[in-house]
Amino acid sequence: MQLRAAGLDVTIHDDRYIQTERDPWIFYECGKQGYIVITSDTEFMKSFPHMAAIALARTTVLSFSNNNYKSEVRGNAFLKALPRITAVLSKHKRRRKNRYFIAVIGMHGSLTIKAEGPLPHRKLCNDMDWKSYERVCIAEGVLALAPKH
Repeated sequence: MQLRAAGLDVTIHDDRYIQTERDPWIFYECGKQGYIVITSDTEFMKSFPHMAAIALARTTVLSFSNNNYKSEVRGNAFLKALPRITAVLSKHKRRRKNRYFIAVIGMHGSLTIKAEGPLPHRKLCNDMDWKSYERVCIAEGVLALAPKH
């Protein structure tokens, strides 16, 4: 993998989770362990369980602006954006509040902060994602109230 070859410490989804594991749990667990989630899907920003899991674990998420490209293209974009990513991560580590954020990596190496300290904002979601989010709530010791259908 390109990122490992560049000397980055990378853990791949399939090395840690079963194929059917839902994103809310992954986003939560990674944040709790201090990992940064890198994804090629920006749709998670529209989902209540995803965003709630991110907020509860204070997870930093980096997403690519386009997931239609091969991993090699995304890897090149990530490496081009790495100096910007490193600078933003360093800036956020110095802050005490809202250290987590969501940023989008452009295919030419740009980096755009989409949200700092984002909170959930949708009430309806995929039932499987809600079940994953309930696991997050159990782990956090908070009550998850299911959205009414």
